[in-house]
Amino acid sequence: MNNGAHVLVVSRDEMLLQTRQLILGAFFHVNGAGRVQEAESLITKRAYDLIVLCYSLSPSDCARVLDLIREQNPRPKILTLRAAGTPAPSQESDAELMIEAGPYGLLKKSA
Repeated sequence: MNNGAHVLVVSRDEMLLQTRQLILGAFFHVNGAGRVQEAESLITKRAYDLIVLCYSLSPSDCARVLDLIREQNPRPKILTLRAAGTPAPSQESDAELMIEAGPYGLLKKSA
């Protein structure tokens, strides 16, 4: 039941990355990147509709990915995932989601 939208998930935590790819992959074309360099490569090769930045990324990692996204035309939507106690998302983020929302919350927000 894939709607044709392309989503990139960026996370340093391999288990979270795989889980989010599986959840979102039921409805979207999903690529995952476990390193910023991998995200940079994917972003330059394809236009994404949504980029999900996980809370496991450092602020400098997020800044690097956001710099690349700013150069894209059209600019994809950015969803930042947060855990309790993590800093607020970047001003560049279009939306944020607390991880307590669970898989259903991730799907709903991504749609």
